[in-house]
Amino acid sequence: ILLRYIVLVLGSSLALGGVTSEFNILSTSPDLWLQFNTGQTTPDLDRDGDNDIQWADSSGNGNNASSTIDAKQGSFSDGAWSSADNSDHLVLDSNITLADDYTIFIVFTVENTSDTFIGGPTTADFMRFGQGNNPASMRTKHSGNTNNFTFGTNPSTGKGMFKISRNADGDEFTVTQNSTTTLIDAADVNGSNFVVSKIPAGAAGLADDYLWEVVVYNRAVTAGESALIEADILTRTSLTAD
Repeated sequence: ILLRYIVLVLGSSLALGGVTSEFNILSTSPDLWLQFNTGQTTPDLDRDGDNDIQWADSSGNGNNASSTIDAKQGSFSDGAWSSADNSDHLVLDSNITLADDYTIFIVFTVENTSDTFIGGPTTADFMRFGQGNNPASMRTKHSGNTNNFTFGTNPSTGKGMFKISRNADGDEFTVTQNSTTTLIDAADVNGSNFVVSKIPAGAAGLADDYLWEVVVYNRAVTAGESALIEADILTRTSLTAD
């Protein structure tokens, strides 16, 4: 943990004026970047006479997240997306298929009551904290293959930043909170593809909660990249390392 904290501080220092004068997540080529307080609009996407929700993809890939279903679209509030109930969700313009190694950074409100924070077009792919309303349990599905995990440390309730990653061999799964707290450490996981389509996953998504930022990579980011990415997200979303 101490080494991880040192890496984070060094990364933050670089981002704030060291060797790298100004770090930008774009320099790491994310596949998706729903950026806090950026690109959030309410256009009439389906031309039915009322406002819809759209969160523009800041990665440069044009894969915007949106909803035209009035009863399930949520709203924007203070730079974040807010759900009214756990059926509210956003859908990407195009699915992202994560194969082998991947990395996801996400900032959202944790309730530990079946928080299904990301998923695919069907229930064959999703990630959920608080499986069965148990704060010590996480469930994932990769192409229909289920893995159940027990947290070494339970996620803290409330706003938090989480890094979810699978290694290059596609068989180890790690989850950290606010950069320095390890919740799941290199646990065995199914190596099938994970499809990202909905954020949160809907049906059992996030109930009356907030989503501040999402960054997705179809690769494992390096330790140096991760330190810079996490320091940047923590700063912009007013969080601190644990």
